[in-house]
Amino acid sequence: MKRFIKYLFCLLMLLMLVGCNSNTSSTNINILCPVGAPALSFVSEYENINKTGKIDFVDGSDQLIAELSKNNSDYDIIVAPINLGAKLIQNKQSDYKIKGIITWGNLYYVGTSDNDLKETGELALFGEGAVPQKIVDTVKINTSLTPKYYQSATLVQQQLLSGNVKVGMLAEPLASATIAKAKQNNLELSIIADLQKSYDQNGYPQAAIFIKDGKDYKDLFESIDDFTNNGYEGLKEYLEKIGINKLSLPSIEITTKSIDRQNIHYQDASKCSKQIKDFLKLFNIDFDKSMLAS
Repeated sequence: MKRFIKYLFCLLMLLMLVGCNSNTSSTNINILCPVGAPALSFVSEYENINKTGKIDFVDGSDQLIAELSKNNSDYDIIVAPINLGAKLIQNKQSDYKIKGIITWGNLYYVGTSDNDLKETGELALFGEGAVPQKIVDTVKINTSLTPKYYQSATLVQQQLLSGNVKVGMLAEPLASATIAKAKQNNLELSIIADLQKSYDQNGYPQAAIFIKDGKDYKDLFESIDDFTNNGYEGLKEYLEKIGINKLSLPSIEITTKSIDRQNIHYQDASKCSKQIKDFLKLFNIDFDKSMLAS
């Protein structure tokens, strides 16, 4: 009897160890993420992730789409604009699922005065045919300015700093960087319209976390949730360790000062499915809950 109890105890211990080792939230996570605001959600876990896995930051969407479309991608987690990933899922071109939302929009009109929206002239914009234009067309902020789209936000910034236009749309933290740079040149710029608030009080689901179906990573997402929804504790120190250039962000000072306007707040996709559904309608994507991670 004692031998049987000893055997049973050993068996239970073995099962517990196997259960712990099968928890995908704690081992070998490979992540692909765009530079900029989405990357900030991972800074508190950056060191832990790189102990056994990796996190690669990329500029642009080409690699994100390529990896989401692969059957055997090395990446367990991919962060991408939700409309891009959801379109691939809808067309059965991706095996990834939507796990959560980490950014809720960071677009702002920057200008010399609120009154500039009532004047004639040019409204400098970027992102034609992409999310920025969808938001501009949806919120329809009242203005007499004539919209003109540029190839990049950097070109909009140049138009503002040169004084060629009085109002332009920029994303944070570039908006804050532009305001600071203008001040050095004795030009007063400020945020004159919040496009997120005009869309919805809580913004719109912008960057999503996509994971391979059947994976978990519970510990990681709990940590991201805590960091992004409780004041970004230690952000400055994390940025100093990682290096601001690696994330393609402006100075640490500007990044930390503009963090609230970057709207980085993790939320499980199952808890904001209505917001996701409404947003994807803008792109003629039919959302259903099979797109979500189980």
